[in-house]
Amino acid sequence: MTALPREEGHRTRASSTPTTSSESHAIVARPGDPNTIAPPRAKRVQVARACQRCRRLQKACSDSRPCQRCTRAGLADECSGFAAQHRVPSQNPASQILKSAETPIRVYGVANSLDTAARPLFITLDLPTSPQSFTSFSRESFERKSGLLPPQVVDYCSGRFFERLAPTIPILTPEYVANLRIRAPLESEAYCVLLGLCTMVTLQVEDPRDNYFRPSVTAENNAAFGWLLLEEALAAHRHLARRSNPCLDSVLLVFFIYACHASLFHHSQAFFFLREATTLFVLVKSDTMDDLSKLLAERLFWVLLVSERSHAIRYRRPITLQVTTNGFGLSLSGDSDRSLAGFRCLAALFRGLDTSFTALLNQETVSHTLAHDSLDDVEITINTALNHSCPSDLLPTQKANLRVTQLWLRIVLWQLRLRLGHLSEQSTQSSRTYHYPLEVAKDLTLSTRDLPIHSIQVHGAGITEKLFDISCAVVNVLARVPVKVTKAAAEDDLKYVRRLILQLPGGATVYDALLLKHIQQTLPTMVAALEV
Repeated sequence: MTALPREEGHRTRASSTPTTSSESHAIVARPGDPNTIAPPRAKRVQVARACQRCRRLQKACSDSRPCQRCTRAGLADECSGFAAQHRVPSQNPASQILKSAETPIRVYGVANSLDTAARPLFITLDLPTSPQSFTSFSRESFERKSGLLPPQVVDYCSGRFFERLAPTIPILTPEYVANLRIRAPLESEAYCVLLGLCTMVTLQVEDPRDNYFRPSVTAENNAAFGWLLLEEALAAHRHLARRSNPCLDSVLLVFFIYACHASLFHHSQAFFFLREATTLFVLVKSDTMDDLSKLLAERLFWVLLVSERSHAIRYRRPITLQVTTNGFGLSLSGDSDRSLAGFRCLAALFRGLDTSFTALLNQETVSHTLAHDSLDDVEITINTALNHSCPSDLLPTQKANLRVTQLWLRIVLWQLRLRLGHLSEQSTQSSRTYHYPLEVAKDLTLSTRDLPIHSIQVHGAGITEKLFDISCAVVNVLARVPVKVTKAAAEDDLKYVRRLILQLPGGATVYDALLLKHIQQTLPTMVAALEV
């Protein structure tokens, strides 16, 4: 008998397993013989459910428990998981669907067996069946970091919020915070609102180099502690359940995360969470709220509207919130709190900057062209917004934010008119002349010189960006437009604004360098005159 080659003999031995009659004639594949067919590849045996170790290693498992792989590795005692159950296939498709629905689902890390006997077909999950109340559960429960948010930190941060931030964003009251602290031990959303509040105060209000929380926390400084709180808030946001009928706490948490990203100059992340906050607010149902929650929701609507429209103007984004959304935003007159005088003025500043104005500013394609005098109505709204309150009723923080924001919006409107060709040096209205930004810079100098610096710093990087925009407009005018005012006066105003920017969040690290670069490219002869 002639011996086969080594490789061919190996194939013969490998194919000695039982085969069907239709395959027996093609077992041996002879090289160069076109009439022979290669043996079919043996199908790997699969089990219904692997043990935890094999699943983690992504290796083949066996039906027995302990499985063969764990036994060979000497880890038979650690082999865990459900053994495969040999089932006889049913001929009824409906029974197959019901049996698949009987598999336990895991909600917040807990396996819940569901009783399907008394339920109709396909309605087998223990979830709300109405689309209006659907809940999307997270994959695992949120576990709080022990000791990260002690009561001393909550006391300090809530006090600083009402002292520094509440006059501009009055979305919380002491009563509501007290209620959150009562609910926080048992309710994750209440805990997360307190977490977001402390995160925003730590990152936006406090000096990042100091540490006001020792010995309650072990972080090196406020900046490091703020990052820890922000990571915890982001983890909580990922793990909390998503509801189609969100509560006020859910919107507050997302807004706080947006404010933190904005204070850290994370513009894309800030817009992402701002858009999520506005979307959640649209889904909020006021008829399910108590009186205090309705009051705070009305204020939160205006805070979101101002934030969204400021972001839309600064970064050319679209807007979603309108004044009639969910019945909120119709009026602030029902709120009799005198401390909200500045907040009403802020809402009036942005009320007229609607979708039509944003579309024109962003050069969006629209079905109709706005009338030539439509910008006149916007200008009147901006110029009269501060008339809604007596100046003596405004706090220094409110004066700073209102005055800088009003002047910034005037520059935005002037730039839009410049693009549309509405400016003329022969115009009787100074706002329609080419040198108008120089008047804005003069007004800015006069209106902010007597304000304490902390009343401007508390508004974060947003107010720094507005001052930067005003400065760039002034530089452009000085470089390209013959002006009637003396050059020295304009340079003095610009120098003052630059000194102010250097004292504000992000000024020394970001915006001053950008301003100097713009001056060097546009008006290099002025660089020496603006040294501070």
